Amino acid sequence: MIVIPTALLEGLMKGNKYMIELIYVKSIDEIQDQRDNYLKGLPYSQGLNTEENVWMCHYYIIQINSSRVGYVCVDSQKTLWEFYLVNNAQIYSQEVFKFLIAMNYIVASESKSYDNLLMSLCFDYHKKVSCNAYLFRDDTDKKYSTSGFENIKIRLATKADLKDLEEINRFEENVDFFFDLEKEIQREEIYIFHSDDELFGAGTCKRICQCLNYYDIGMIVPEEHRRKGLGTYIILKLKEFCYNDNKIPVCDCYYYNYPSKKTLEKAGFISKHRMVRFEFK
Repeated sequence: MIVIPTALLEGLMKGNKYMIELIYVKSIDEIQDQRDNYLKGLPYSQGLNTEENVWMCHYYIIQINSSRVGYVCVDSQKTLWEFYLVNNAQIYSQEVFKFLIAMNYIVASESKSYDNLLMSLCFDYHKKVSCNAYLFRDDTDKKYSTSGFENIKIRLATKADLKDLEEINRFEENVDFFFDLEKEIQREEIYIFHSDDELFGAGTCKRICQCLNYYDIGMIVPEEHRRKGLGTYIILKLKEFCYNDNKIPVCDCYYYNYPSKKTLEKAGFISKHRMVRFEFK
């Protein structure tokens, strides 16, 4: 482990002094024990898009007076994705957060609106705030007509589907739907919705983290088959697969993606929370 710049700050009580240190670690495995506690302590599971961003972060252990009390995950653009302190260290949370900003470890944060500690700290020190995504959870047993889709067959994707899936992968400019297509096929995370030789769409069902039983579901439909109700049908079938296997489905969509928002709502999902971006500089 590499110890990087420290700061000596005035203590919160009785004039005591304490030292905050950030210790860089090379692997997420080195923070996984506290990260499991963080994830289990949230009222909802975060979505896979957030999880995938965390996988690409730099990881730092937080120490106060040489005691390990938490961690942060910060990406290459100095955006903070996760901030965790054990309960008895949360009295220092504002000082730790000010330290992160003052020492230029972070310039922004992506916060789930149900992450109470991080949201509060971001509101304390932000200069600018905006919404990036809707975070959906399945709160209704909504009925939706599936008439017209009786001839659609569903199966797991195979390597033989690579070419067809690559053709529909780019769902908007510079943004791919699949994170790692070959590995997702190998892990049996992709479902093909087809009729004979025609591809109507694809759905994904991916476990978000090993410590929780939540699965992120999503769909993509070729341009020529959109606005026919296929997206809602795919989401409903993925929900059904999850519940039949005792899995909990969750999903999200970008804040500007109104068609996806309406598709998820038709399938019974509602969004009580947002992904919020804060900027500190």
